Amino acid sequence: MQYKLIIFAIIISVFFHLGLILLFGKVHIDLSYFDFIEAYIIKKEISTKTQHPPKRLLSENNKIQEQKIEEKLNNRDIDKKTEENIKDSMEKPNESVAKLTEKPDNSSNKNDYHDRFSKFINERMKFNIYWMGIYAGSASVLVKGNSESIKISSEVNSASFISNFYYVHDKAESIVEKGKPKYFRLVQIEGKHRGDKEIKFDYNSGEIIFINHIKNKMSVHKGINKVFMDVLSGFFYFRTFPLDKNTSVFIDIFDSDKFATVEVKILKEEVIETSEGKEAKAILIKPELTTEGLFKRKGDIFIWISNDERKIPLKIETKVSVGKITAELKEYQKE
Repeated sequence: MQYKLIIFAIIISVFFHLGLILLFGKVHIDLSYFDFIEAYIIKKEISTKTQHPPKRLLSENNKIQEQKIEEKLNNRDIDKKTEENIKDSMEKPNESVAKLTEKPDNSSNKNDYHDRFSKFINERMKFNIYWMGIYAGSASVLVKGNSESIKISSEVNSASFISNFYYVHDKAESIVEKGKPKYFRLVQIEGKHRGDKEIKFDYNSGEIIFINHIKNKMSVHKGINKVFMDVLSGFFYFRTFPLDKNTSVFIDIFDSDKFATVEVKILKEEVIETSEGKEAKAILIKPELTTEGLFKRKGDIFIWISNDERKIPLKIETKVSVGKITAELKEYQKE
């Protein structure tokens, strides 16, 4: 009889607390720190008592945004080389990540400045991006050209599920001629953030032109007497340097209308597990970025590169307000 009274008392207590919650409306979930999925969307829709737009409509809006970005890239008055489609075909088979431990080709002459970037020609990389272990999107990098001129293209896209909350579609393109950057373009859609930046480097006249198409502003910097890389070519330039533990490499960068000398710290050597479950020798580096870089982000960036002459990025990790974002190399090819 006593246990029946105890059960009855528990049931009464549960219904009493539920009644208080419903009566006073004290249920409140603070989502303000979930900036990764833009919780302001949820708050705005609750306040206006409207329903979420259908996923089909979101998808159509995203396609319209992409078409507008494509039109911008195609209609700007730029060099013919930059009018090529960033979405280059990836029709050839990709090399397994497990082959990263193979002996690289060391035939290039490191002392020839013009050849610093030629070692990366026909390099293709694909990455999977995860947020707190959840698949969030993909990224790709492609290098084409010859010993005189190369084009580096990158693209980042959010996964379809994540796009319903935080849509990401970024494109970047860098053209390097004779070891020096000539042109850079970065078009960004990241949640509510929009970016469209263009840089023209003219080292013959010592001039750099920066254009912000979103804000309709242009800056001209004259009297440039040394080489500044953009953020995309700057990483490939870093890969041409010999690395020593507990030291740093310094790269001069021009980004977002700012000049900066970026320190890349070489932290340690370690063995990591690739996406295929194989072990690879890696070097952990940490760039001390003082500009926006390729992504609108908060927090430090850590990069694991292969511990050989190629210095292939194997994993990239950055912390956000909630958890961390990780990009893991999924496919690699070098013709």
